[in-house]
Amino acid sequence: MKIKLYNTFSFLVAFLLLGTIYAQKFDKKYTESFTVNKDVQLDINASNSTINVTTWNKNEVSVIATIEVEGISKEKAEEYFKKWNFEALGNKKKVSVVSNSGKSLGLNNIVFFENMDINIPDINIADIKIPEIEDIEIPEMDFDFDFDFDSLEDIEKRMIRENKYSFEYHNDNEHIIIKSKKEWEEFKKTKRFKEIEEELNNSGKRIRAELRNSKNHLKNIDKQKLKEALNEAKLQIKNIDKEQIKQGLLKAQESLKNMKFNFNFNADEKEVNGKNVKIKKTIEIRVPKAATFKLNTRHCKVNLPNSVASGSLKYGTFNANNLIGGKLNIDSSPVNINSLNACTLFLNNVTDAKIASVTNTNIFNNFSKLEIDKINKKVAVTDKFGEITIKGFDANFEEFVLDLSNSEAILNFGNVHSKYKYQVNKVNLKNERVKYFKNDATTNNLLKVNGQFSAITIK
Repeated sequence: MKIKLYNTFSFLVAFLLLGTIYAQKFDKKYTESFTVNKDVQLDINASNSTINVTTWNKNEVSVIATIEVEGISKEKAEEYFKKWNFEALGNKKKVSVVSNSGKSLGLNNIVFFENMDINIPDINIADIKIPEIEDIEIPEMDFDFDFDFDSLEDIEKRMIRENKYSFEYHNDNEHIIIKSKKEWEEFKKTKRFKEIEEELNNSGKRIRAELRNSKNHLKNIDKQKLKEALNEAKLQIKNIDKEQIKQGLLKAQESLKNMKFNFNFNADEKEVNGKNVKIKKTIEIRVPKAATFKLNTRHCKVNLPNSVASGSLKYGTFNANNLIGGKLNIDSSPVNINSLNACTLFLNNVTDAKIASVTNTNIFNNFSKLEIDKINKKVAVTDKFGEITIKGFDANFEEFVLDLSNSEAILNFGNVHSKYKYQVNKVNLKNERVKYFKNDATTNNLLKVNGQFSAITIK
């Protein structure tokens, strides 16, 4: 779907956005601190929050949680603050931090369509000129919306055609993830399957109806009244500081670039692009350097220092410096890790995972795209229906085990020598090193490849 905003209309769009730029913000801060052992365990159970963890040379855990709300009245903001399920409790051995969503604003049951192709015109900030009204031509509002909602039957046909059974459905706290034909067949027998089929059909009908109504409304706009409104706007702009306008337009331009169209399918209301309410929850945590972490997060941005981390992270983003030990499950979240050592890492449906260095670690990569800069000693990677790129190996990596199923892998050894051991079935194996490195047999390094229905390139 493509939405076009023409340059002749860019000033009007930017000006209209100014009304929301200066909306009031309300915030509330919570502060807790605990005297702890240097190896304290920190349990984090959170949703829809940004979590930043840093270390310091104190046997103390400090928690500063801030919630910021924009776009609603002070009374509604206070109501939401009261509903925010935040708490920090602890003793010397363990500190627990909980941050879960409040339910008071009716912000649940929202479906986000993020893969829209939106052409946004540039706004000339350096030379702001107010056009004369008689020179403004109001274009026809012919938005070319083309929503193609697949039914579950269409989705099944595509999976059969591609021989790849992968399906996800997320709605508030309900998450359905299908990864195999067997799971799909079992799902088809459930009552929920029929309910979701009906929901998808109804959602498509509602959106199309709303778009038709919106288009008809745009066609019926009184252009004379619009020109009068623009005249009034010109008078108001003359009384506004030009620098303030400039800053406002800069923010408006950024807002356009980050625009998302949110369709609310609440049972009690039908709304397209309703009130724009922004909620930001940030938790800043400082811990002793030897602290360990147990995570249970959903829709969170998590940033960790050097640490031991275990648990689960879903539908967010994960950034870590050095992880030393722990068992971590990451689902549907971009991953960026500087170093893994003595860890077990599960990646599920991760489209962008980057790890700089891996040592003495087991990685299980499912339906994910993984990029590793360097493999050190004693590493094993198991991949199913994913892609793996390894950019380099330590000169003495000893043994690297790669187990593939319906996968693609590229291994770049560079000048590092290795022996090879293959146990494969229906694998497209291309070893480009054989004719160049005759002395690979003299090394103690060993690459073991087990695989089926996969493609492997060794460089």
